Amino acid sequence: MPYSRIGKSLLEFNLEIMQRKILLIISLVVFITFSQTAIAQNKKKSDAESEGLRGKVKSVNEKYYIEKRIFFGLIPIKEESSYEHKIYNKEGKLVFEKDISDFREDNWNISYYKYDNRDNCIEQIDSNYEDGSYYSRLWQYTFNYDEKGNIIEKYVSLDGKHIEKYSFKYDNNGDYIEKISSKFDDEIPPIKEILIRDNKGNIIERKEYSYFGNHRYVFKYDDKGNKIKEAFYNQGDTLSSGSLFDYNEKNDIIEQIDFFIYEIDTENNTLKFKYKYDSKGNWIKQIVYINGSIEFITKRKIKYYNE
Repeated sequence: MPYSRIGKSLLEFNLEIMQRKILLIISLVVFITFSQTAIAQNKKKSDAESEGLRGKVKSVNEKYYIEKRIFFGLIPIKEESSYEHKIYNKEGKLVFEKDISDFREDNWNISYYKYDNRDNCIEQIDSNYEDGSYYSRLWQYTFNYDEKGNIIEKYVSLDGKHIEKYSFKYDNNGDYIEKISSKFDDEIPPIKEILIRDNKGNIIERKEYSYFGNHRYVFKYDDKGNKIKEAFYNQGDTLSSGSLFDYNEKNDIIEQIDFFIYEIDTENNTLKFKYKYDSKGNWIKQIVYINGSIEFITKRKIKYYNE
């Protein structure tokens, strides 16, 4: 094979791995949760509990910073990256959410959640506001449940038109084990997700089948149900990337080791987490180090119903 073709293939592969790496790190740092699927957890836990929050939480204000260095790397500065505000009802259900991704007060997103008399979320409306008074795009999510309170259908609409549908199947324990997503007005075949669980309901394997290829994730847990290992296998069932996790006594992650396998090399990143807690045991400050340097800082202000 000519060298140029090899170089092109490696570049495309590395770009794909880098994108996956960035999404993995950001998703874990911005919002650390201890579930592989919110749908399965929401049946058994409230939204607040699913996000690792303790006590009767009323609202959470979260600011996210990226640390940068200036003057030849000698002086560290914090750059505000995003802001999120969430409100919960007394049952711990999320009723309102607002986030700003670039700290422009004239450009933010909000979400409203509606519940039926069984405390099932039946509608979610997401709006992107450009000047704080009108929205540019309106997303709507509607849910249908079975008699056991399991979500069996989820519809996604954009500006009043259905664009996507999700269908779910459950095991005898009420944990979802299959999801099929299909798009309206799209010739691409549906995407299918199959979950394999252990006897505690933990997801130990997730298989995804799509037009773009098949791949799978494999997970391992400790005795407390914390995920301690994750491995990603790409098309051809080849190990491509993964992570190892360690936790403190509060079940908050304190170390994460990511590895990425390329065709001719392997890369490792180590993330370490430090926390400051309030009197309820919820962290109000999180510092994330990547390979020994501070990269992310998150501060939270939490209000409770009994305050």
